[in-house]
Amino acid sequence: MTYIDIHLLKQSRDFIRSTIARIPAMEQKPVIIAYHGDADGCCAAYFFWKCLRCSSDFYWIATPDFDFSKAENDLASKNLSLIVFLDMPVYSRPEMIKRLSSKGYVYIYDHHLPGLYKDSEGKERVFYLNPVIHQNGKSFPAALFGWELLEDKSEFEKKILYMALYTESWLERISLFNTFEPFQKQTLKKIAGRIHCSFLIQNDPTVHHALNLIVKAAENAILEEEALKDFSEYQILENIFNLIQNEKKWLLINLNSEIKRLVDPKFIIKRIESKARLCGLIASELRWSYPKLVVGIWQRWKGRFYCELRRGKDCKINLASMVNGLHGRAAILTGGGHPAAAAFTAEEDHFFEALHQIRTFLAAGRV
Repeated sequence: MTYIDIHLLKQSRDFIRSTIARIPAMEQKPVIIAYHGDADGCCAAYFFWKCLRCSSDFYWIATPDFDFSKAENDLASKNLSLIVFLDMPVYSRPEMIKRLSSKGYVYIYDHHLPGLYKDSEGKERVFYLNPVIHQNGKSFPAALFGWELLEDKSEFEKKILYMALYTESWLERISLFNTFEPFQKQTLKKIAGRIHCSFLIQNDPTVHHALNLIVKAAENAILEEEALKDFSEYQILENIFNLIQNEKKWLLINLNSEIKRLVDPKFIIKRIESKARLCGLIASELRWSYPKLVVGIWQRWKGRFYCELRRGKDCKINLASMVNGLHGRAAILTGGGHPAAAAFTAEEDHFFEALHQIRTFLAAGRV
């Protein structure tokens, strides 16, 4: 069984192969993969790297404060034949895509609520695949797409997919892992937690601790925790993970104490203070305790304000549509996501306008 439409997979492979075939044999680092820094993005980048079968480099994309203007200039300055964007809503930056496609070919896979690159100029050099648009509103994790794009797969790749889908809460939707033993699943979940946390504390946007770990693990054909501990990348990720877990523990204690004082809430929106951008992690954790509600957690981080929204498993509110409804009502910097998870960012002057609008939407049920 395949999840991505087989015709879309074929078109993707044809575009990639025809582009690779144009690359001069002696050209060095002709391809770059720009990917979101969470576990889904990391694992998708690994699958794509395997699929390319040619010299390629990585450009790590992380949290919403990522400087796309700097990234655009960096990528445009390189002599690249192909730039791949994975798990990133770059459709909202058509001028960037237009500029980059004037220098080489651009491949984009995204699964966020749609926007569409419509500029016809240079479009023959751009391949954009978003199953929300091209497959009747369905949304598939980037790693699942990468897995299906990759034709030569082993048991190791299946384990990588398991880790990615675990962090995306997607395991219950796929029966591919029935042969995995319980202890094996627990080990993979533990490793996945370390890989996923790397993008939450990151100062250098082109350091690839998590992806380098996956590549090293693949080269050595190992995904056992004790063996991975010999790699410096795993030790770094372990330190980041422990730091985040300790911070998260105390934040959740305080938040749960505050939430218990609420009387029959229609939604939950709370502030946290942290030197790490943990609002998304906290919102994701809390939604399991409040299955019928929307949980919003916001914080100030690096001079900007961020709000992460999650819905409980029994809540039907489309969060991406709600955040998209902010455009024209509040001057947000970025905003979007999925029906069950969305976020927006704004400067202080406009953030509270946007937050008030979100509260109004939720209180009125007009979403």
